[in-house]
Amino acid sequence: MDTTSSLPADGAGLHSGQHASTTQAHRVRLYGVLDSVCRPLDAADVQAVFQLAELDCVTVQAVIDWINAARTLPRPL
Repeated sequence: MDTTSSLPADGAGLHSGQHASTTQAHRVRLYGVLDSVCRPLDAADVQAVFQLAELDCVTVQAVIDWINAARTLPRPL
């Protein structure tokens, strides 16, 4: 039985210097915050989440904070 883990099909995290599980955790967090603001995702949004998830933890947290802050802004009439 081969117990070697396979590489992610999309290559996430392979060139950014971070572990693939970190990239996956970032994706989950980004999807979670977008879901909490009821933001439906189209193909371009999903692509953006994948690219953002490859960034460092501080940057991903800043994006999450921006989304959360935007949630508290008054909506235009």
